[in-house]
Amino acid sequence: MFRWVRILIVFFRELFRHFRRSPAWPLAKIGFYSTLYFLVTLILLIYGGIALSSLRRRRRRFKFPHRLLDEVQVEANHRLKIYNYGSYTFKDMLDDIDSAKESIYLETYIFKGDAIGREFKRRLIAKAKEGVKIYIAFDGFGSIFMPLGFRRWPKECIINWYGPLYTYLNFLWLGTYIRDHRKILIIDNKIGYLGGMNIGREYATTWRDTHLRMEGPTVEELALAFAELWNKYNHGPKRRLELPFKPNPDDDHILWLRESRPSPIFGSIAAQKTIRDTYLEAFDNAQKYILITNPYFLPDTLMEISLMQAMRRGVRVEIIIPERTNHLIVDLLARPLLHRIIEAGGNIWLYRKTVIHSKTATIDGSWSTVGSANLDGRSLINYEINLFVNNPDFAQKMEEMFRDDLANCRRAELGEFANPSFFRRSLELLLAPLRPFV
Repeated sequence: MFRWVRILIVFFRELFRHFRRSPAWPLAKIGFYSTLYFLVTLILLIYGGIALSSLRRRRRRFKFPHRLLDEVQVEANHRLKIYNYGSYTFKDMLDDIDSAKESIYLETYIFKGDAIGREFKRRLIAKAKEGVKIYIAFDGFGSIFMPLGFRRWPKECIINWYGPLYTYLNFLWLGTYIRDHRKILIIDNKIGYLGGMNIGREYATTWRDTHLRMEGPTVEELALAFAELWNKYNHGPKRRLELPFKPNPDDDHILWLRESRPSPIFGSIAAQKTIRDTYLEAFDNAQKYILITNPYFLPDTLMEISLMQAMRRGVRVEIIIPERTNHLIVDLLARPLLHRIIEAGGNIWLYRKTVIHSKTATIDGSWSTVGSANLDGRSLINYEINLFVNNPDFAQKMEEMFRDDLANCRRAELGEFANPSFFRRSLELLLAPLRPFV
């Protein structure tokens, strides 16, 4: 980390010397100091926020309500299992890794070098030595604190970093801000996992999150989504991932994947309709109730209008969010929106004592989704993936999970969001331009 700080200092020092000798220095000075101010502010916000979030998380270790949910058969060829506790998820993921015969594809935003991360690494290396093809992708920012020694993997494992740290020195590259936020595990193209769970000890027991295991033809679509992004960042023929099947252009209305990504240029047929589009369609068609759980609830104007219109039609809207998120800026920016929803008749439920990190929703006892996408501006440009299911049995399990979470919630009152202090209101106004990017 400090190596890159030194490079940054040298870069600005040389840039400063160059422009000082230029006749355009008076004009260039404004741009120079503005850029420097922007960079320093960005670094302080990022790392200050991470430090504050870490301190806040340490005070939130308690046993939250959860239960083992039965596997659901969706039609004749899909089996789905919902996980609401990290330890259960990681146990089954490791068991499936041990059973792999041909290939393992793992993609995650955060991969920690703690006891859980080391166990995953040990099992993956063991399978690689047995001849199983191992492809592992990390996000360069999400896994920024991965220990240097932990980053070293044997040559049998093919590793890729999406957006490594040094790209933050390139201000002109949009990819600096775009992150790979997906959490995917695929075993032999037959078993797939996706959801909100990163890999690490705190996600095993401390955070309340939701993940999904599936078996069936849609696992191949999940593998194709992994391969598409992998190949976008790997141009060498030896590192490319070629799969023996092709995308299915038919739109299955029972069980289907949707992606979000920064540009439709790279989209596949299955990804032309985004996660946001699918949510909007479901909100517009809702007749009875909408149950949402989301940690960073900052939907755009169109999604907010769709929810408001649903409430005017008599649809009951229930939303679970953390009482305090692990991102202070989200807490500040969300207040006016939460106030408007409660005024319109919606119920906001505040999950207590720990972060609820689930990105789920279920509507009218049939439509449901589990995935990595938050309902915020960042998830419109990050790489995200959700599974959508139109099945009453699956929706019943989702509603059971929602009711369990309500046992650890308190209902937010209108007054909590109605009259912010002068200081808080000032911060909200100052941060408001950032809302599309948070």
